[in-house]
Amino acid sequence: MSSFILSLRKRGFTLIELLVVIAIIAILIGLLLPAVQKVREAAARAQCQNNLKQLSLSCVNCADTYQGLMPPNWGIYPNLIPSAYNGEAGCFFHLLPFLEQQNLYKESLQSSSPQGNNQVPNGPPLPTYSEWGLLSISGVGVVKVLQCPSDPTIGMGVQWSPVLYASYGVNGQTFYSSWSFGIANIDVGKPQRYPAFLSDGTSNTILFTEKEAVCYGSSSWTPCGGPNAYGGENWWPNWGSLLASSEGGAFGWGLQPTGIAAMFQVQPKLGCSAYDVPGGCCNGSLPSSGHTGGIGAAMGDGSVRFVAQGTSPYTWWYAFTPNGGEILGSDW
Repeated sequence: MSSFILSLRKRGFTLIELLVVIAIIAILIGLLLPAVQKVREAAARAQCQNNLKQLSLSCVNCADTYQGLMPPNWGIYPNLIPSAYNGEAGCFFHLLPFLEQQNLYKESLQSSSPQGNNQVPNGPPLPTYSEWGLLSISGVGVVKVLQCPSDPTIGMGVQWSPVLYASYGVNGQTFYSSWSFGIANIDVGKPQRYPAFLSDGTSNTILFTEKEAVCYGSSSWTPCGGPNAYGGENWWPNWGSLLASSEGGAFGWGLQPTGIAAMFQVQPKLGCSAYDVPGGCCNGSLPSSGHTGGIGAAMGDGSVRFVAQGTSPYTWWYAFTPNGGEILGSDW
């Protein structure tokens, strides 16, 4: 066998050739990565919008079941007076039976009203479905329809049970509270009924929008915790999901931003402290989105819109008011 043939058999790749191959692979990965990320974000956004659609349709179905009466942002429901087997919690809790979560709702039953709102003074205990009953359930799982895959703060919560955090908010202009006593301006005598209460049009009124699960760095009062407490955690069984409420009362709901100050945030900064508000840190009293370029919103007719980041704050607010008589801008 000739020495030429032996030399061919012994020859391998040189270091330079290996480096060239690695560089080519790295370039190809660099070119493919943005495309993969875009596909993933598109899929996550589609799932998030589907969740919003389910929330909107469940609300319409819920109202139809109870003669048009809409669930409160927090309070007792479906009866406006203390009654046996009433629910006593936040809006998303009341929607559980209409989100295929009947078993979870039933397991929350307590022998009496934990917070006393579903209780007649000096009356007998009334069995109540309560948010606090969820904490006594061993192994309670995530309600997936309440979590957006684009929410980077899922799992960051430190309060109570981390699985009970939502990526969505409740429009406090559309859903009022329903307390039996003790809170001012509750409008118990004027229950909100669907669709009459949405006189601006069901397709023109936002029911739910996105609100990241955890907003550290909130500069104002937040529905669940405060700026120096939990930093605006969106604990959905309670009022952590509440947005733009203009109600008064002992808890100071009127301190939430309303009007053009209620404009949403897109991809707010993470890891901010309560004192590091400037520079785009997340405000737990505002809608917030983990998507690129906008935020999802569920309308009163069951439709879902992706509202662009450049939308006017006035247009956004007009969509938040159910009966203000405003006309949505051309940027809607």
